[in-house]
Amino acid sequence: MSSSTTTSNSKIRILVVDDEPDILLTLNVILSGQGHYVKTFDNPAEALSHLTSSSGVSPYYDLVITDHRMPGSGISGLDLAKRVKEHNTRREKTKVFLMSGSFNESSLPEEFIEALKSEIVDEFIQKPIPNEKLIAIIEKSFSHNKNH
Repeated sequence: MSSSTTTSNSKIRILVVDDEPDILLTLNVILSGQGHYVKTFDNPAEALSHLTSSSGVSPYYDLVITDHRMPGSGISGLDLAKRVKEHNTRREKTKVFLMSGSFNESSLPEEFIEALKSEIVDEFIQKPIPNEKLIAIIEKSFSHNKNH
């Protein structure tokens, strides 16, 4: 069987967290369409309890894509990123992409810069992002990962 995609990567397990349902829907369609396994949450607290569920084995994801600002939830995307990285110390590292519509590459707040430096956040994504660009970032992020 030949694959129609350019990368022969095995499918990536992706968790998407955003308080905007249309963004969740779009990302789900796009990423599932690429052959990846996608699970979405519109509430970071629920996503966190899903990730750290103590009932047996907590689910493993290769990638968490989270929005930074999710008003009313009490948890920011950066908080979620920190918790994901803390929780995954004993396993292969889960990558975290942090999305924000409030900042761009040239005006990142200090805490984002620190998070990128310390690898709490693997990629910063400015919203809105074209679908092709997001797919390219994911492919790039996981293609050179195979030979570590």
